[in-house]
Amino acid sequence: MLKIFERPISNQQEEDIKQLLVDYFARQIDIEMERIWDEKAMTLEDLDKALVTHKRTKYQ
Repeated sequence: MLKIFERPISNQQEEDIKQLLVDYFARQIDIEMERIWDEKAMTLEDLDKALVTHKRTKYQ
């Protein structure tokens, strides 16, 4: 994506851009989680259950 701008950037600018991207994607995850939370009418009790539920495949 940065190749589009075709200009050199400093290390600090690169770090700033990376942080912007991290913040953007974190916000997108928050939005999606809120949508799922509302769609499924989840409660804090549901969240507590999910935190202690093990749903991994048992390996043999």
